[in-house]
Amino acid sequence: MAIKSRNISADGKREMTINEFKRWLKKFDADKDGKISRKELAEAVHVSGGWFAKLKAKHKIRNVDSNGNGYVDEI
Repeated sequence: MAIKSRNISADGKREMTINEFKRWLKKFDADKDGKISRKELAEAVHVSGGWFAKLKAKHKIRNVDSNGNGYVDEI
């Protein structure tokens, strides 16, 4: 009988709450300005095992940058 953690989904991927994700993402705020830049987001994607980190970060920043300043708006 397998024991399932409440943080593991049926497909075997780890799930995070929004607050857990925000705490994890803050670790990549290299200049400690309270914002996540495209470069910092690319590092987060790369460290988590993602492929094409720079390209993914570029596209994701567009999705979460509502004021066009080049940063994740809310972390």
